[in-house]
Amino acid sequence: MKFSAPRGTHDLWAQDAARLNNLELIAREVFERYNFSEIKFPAFEDAGLFTRSIGEATDIVEKEMYVFEDRKGRKLALRPEGTASVVRSLVENQLLQKLPVSKLFYCGSMFRYERPQAGRYREFYQIGAEYFGNAGPSADAEVIILNKEILSRAGIANFNIHINSLGCRECRPVFRKSLTEYFGEAGKSADLCSDCQRRIDKNPLRVLDCKVDGHKFGGVPKMYDSLCPSCLEHFKRVRGLLDAAGCGYEIDHKLVRGLDYYTRTIFEIRSSALGAQDAISAGGRYDNLVEELGGAKTPAVGFALGSERVITAATASSKNLEPGAPEKIFVAVSSPVLENEAFSVAAALRGLSPQVVIEGPFADKSLKSQFKLADRFGAGKVVIVGEEEFRRGCLTVRDMATKQQSEAGIEGVKNGTYRI
Repeated sequence: MKFSAPRGTHDLWAQDAARLNNLELIAREVFERYNFSEIKFPAFEDAGLFTRSIGEATDIVEKEMYVFEDRKGRKLALRPEGTASVVRSLVENQLLQKLPVSKLFYCGSMFRYERPQAGRYREFYQIGAEYFGNAGPSADAEVIILNKEILSRAGIANFNIHINSLGCRECRPVFRKSLTEYFGEAGKSADLCSDCQRRIDKNPLRVLDCKVDGHKFGGVPKMYDSLCPSCLEHFKRVRGLLDAAGCGYEIDHKLVRGLDYYTRTIFEIRSSALGAQDAISAGGRYDNLVEELGGAKTPAVGFALGSERVITAATASSKNLEPGAPEKIFVAVSSPVLENEAFSVAAALRGLSPQVVIEGPFADKSLKSQFKLADRFGAGKVVIVGEEEFRRGCLTVRDMATKQQSEAGIEGVKNGTYRI
């Protein structure tokens, strides 16, 4: 029976895997300079964690989570995003009591039952960061600029940063009311999709995030007009800090994001290289989530980028994520009786330089077949362990580009005194 990868998943190998590794390496280097430490958390959690944090009226909870019961009837879910798990870990392990200001990042796969399309998968990779304990606008600006730096170093030529403010518990109800009244006028809701009609009363902000009817909301009220003085000042200071750092942005009054835990600053970064589905990264502030999940009231802000989407956008305009071309050496052997000796040479070469890739020997193949393998492998040099040369304590080194050959002492090759 032949098996295929499940719909919405994909295999990464060779160059694709290398590009993902290079993106994560770039991200790690940037995170370390901003004093972020890595956290790893389970691939599945109690399903209630995500329902509570993300929100029952979101697409993720209603349509996209992979939920299952284990053998003891516990309701679990594959992680659809990382923030809730990071907060759960901090609260459970009381880490914020030990370090009230904490900066954490993660890299890993997430799972959502979405319609597969270019750059969107049901198992996908994310890189994210969470900054706890700083209520000031400088944390918002720092996270946005950090996110921008990762994307720039990945080689994305053109991207735009969209920002908005969702206000707080005091001013958001005012906006919710104005939205409900707006959609209730003259039967406006009748022209909306079934999801929007259901959400108008339950969570009207989710209507603005609709992928079907979003283009219809030209005259919709703006959250900005409902912000309380404190949220208005916070948003003003975030913009001032971004201006001071030379970080361009666009205020997007329709931006709400698809997760209920956000407060105040939210942002989304988009790349024209991806077409209509252009979001490559997003995040924002979530000052109530730690408290809602059982911890002390703790301000927080974070973001996550979609690795596959970033890689697609980056490779369209640069080679920053392309794997390098390491030096490759192939060890060939002329006879199976010399397999041990050839294997010893390969092991010694691997120990000399971690930057050099060593392949072989294949003692069960003819020397001609081994040369064909070396060529497919892309070897620059082939070290040949031949019977006659071996009796003289030598090896033959062949340059695959020039076809020239030379002899070298076995011990000199193995101890590195002879540079191949």
